[in-house]
Amino acid sequence: MQTIESSILRAAVDEKDAKLVNFVSQHDQIDYFKDGDMQKKLGVTFLGDGQGENWAKLLPWTVVDKGDSRVSLALIDDGESYKKFPYHFEVILTYILEGNRIDIKYYLKNNSHKEMPFTVMFTLPIIEGWVKNRNVNEIELSNDEVKLKLASSSFDLDVKDQQVVALLDKATLEGDSDEEFTLTLTLS
Repeated sequence: MQTIESSILRAAVDEKDAKLVNFVSQHDQIDYFKDGDMQKKLGVTFLGDGQGENWAKLLPWTVVDKGDSRVSLALIDDGESYKKFPYHFEVILTYILEGNRIDIKYYLKNNSHKEMPFTVMFTLPIIEGWVKNRNVNEIELSNDEVKLKLASSSFDLDVKDQQVVALLDKATLEGDSDEEFTLTLTLS
């Protein structure tokens, strides 16, 4: 588990599957991903061309950069993944705490010489009793004491099956190119 913190927040990232596991206020030590005895997590999905293989779960993540308030993890194709998804790729997933927010940067590089189809998705189960409010490019979850806003101009945001979904679906990345996508969680 990799822990990062700012003066306002502390977060933990599971390096096994790059999931954001804890989102804790330094002031009152409340974990806003905890629902009673159940620990919620921000899940990560990286799919290839219309297939069900979630490379974010199947391939190993490696910590490539770590500071007090940031951690970056890398995911790289291997021989087995190439057999099922014939592309060479690199993913760098970076969690950066700054004040009362965490920026999640998803960097994807296509090292193949051909266009690569892909889908990227983040999912956050909604804690019991939170009220949902949806605006353009943002979803706000709130209870009596706090608001948690998820915002992105990279992902389509929606609420489905009691979870917030940030989705970049059926996208393509040109051969030998890269792109970065960002999702921000702000606590207020």
